[in-house]
Amino acid sequence: MTTIIVSVKGVTVRRLAAAAAVAVALLLVAGPASAAPTPTTADGFTAMFAAKNDQTWSGGDQVTSFKHNGHVYWLFGDSVLSNGEDPDGSYPAGAVMVSNRILLQQGDQLVNALSGNAVPDAPTSTGAAQNKHWTQAMFYANSHLYVLAQRVVSDPGDSLGFKLRGVELVKYRQNSDGTLTLVGVFATPSTGVDGGTGPLHIQWSGDALYANGYVYVYGSTGAEGNPFVIHYSYVARVPAAQVENPYAWRYYAKSTNTWRASLGELSQDLTNQPDAILAGQVSSVRWIGNRHVMLHKPWNGWGDTIKATTSPAPWGPWSPEVTVLSSPAGTTPGGQEYWTYSPQLHPEQATTSGKVLVSVAWSGKTLADTWADADLYKPRFYELTLP
Repeated sequence: MTTIIVSVKGVTVRRLAAAAAVAVALLLVAGPASAAPTPTTADGFTAMFAAKNDQTWSGGDQVTSFKHNGHVYWLFGDSVLSNGEDPDGSYPAGAVMVSNRILLQQGDQLVNALSGNAVPDAPTSTGAAQNKHWTQAMFYANSHLYVLAQRVVSDPGDSLGFKLRGVELVKYRQNSDGTLTLVGVFATPSTGVDGGTGPLHIQWSGDALYANGYVYVYGSTGAEGNPFVIHYSYVARVPAAQVENPYAWRYYAKSTNTWRASLGELSQDLTNQPDAILAGQVSSVRWIGNRHVMLHKPWNGWGDTIKATTSPAPWGPWSPEVTVLSSPAGTTPGGQEYWTYSPQLHPEQATTSGKVLVSVAWSGKTLADTWADADLYKPRFYELTLP
């Protein structure tokens, strides 16, 4: 019998009810032969990911979820693979970071939805200059599941260590057991487009949803190398049947309440960006109740607060923003510094409280911080009453 040891240290313990922590410990002793029921509390979801330390996944960010045909998927960018953790709570020798993962939820267990990376690294990727994809948004159309995959290139000279280099659309077939089979990769209007300021540099990877025969895709601009310049978010739409054709996309111009055929027809006022739907970087958009809900963290995914805004239509008008959660950066009891970012809505998950499940990604400010604490690079969950 395989013995699995999981260390749940300060920063995680504070978010676990005592009963939940005991339940997780008993489950791990019994081994993963059969899955327990899906968690129904934020503490339960935090515990589910805290207990995951293996060669499938042991940490990662983004944390988008999507449910189709009874199966729930969790999407991650950079992800750590490990064999448990060392006695001091750090990742053991042999732990590695890979570019992306899509996990399939089975009760309270998480398995790889397909073998290896969900999106293969580009052929030009090397250890010195990684050219990789982060899986970000998933949607269903044309009898397939699609993922918007953000291409990034490592750049030690950049303030965040990477640069954005466009977005691809990755197509999957869903198998009867919920596993996925990669079908192909298609261009988007962002393919080959560098991140930067203004509509011509939008990275169409923020989120996506299907509504009334269209796929609505959210994306953001930004100034590479300067995290203190406000990013702006936009929305595009494309008939679902033509989602693989980048020339079929249309772009919403907020200033005129019209859909335009090209990004060049949007305002090129780089200071005010009047055709943007949000002065900030969109993080998550979902249809909840009778309206669309958008989450984001001001200042391009950083900052201390998480804001929510709502709209009857995917493009707006959006209500005044409301602060729904405080999630600052900080330092663990062990001394590791961390960021919090990428708030995500998970309305497909039923909670006992009836509130909406929300996750926030955590990551060490440096790779050394992440490597020193195997509990750090995991999402934290909350139950929120949204506006």
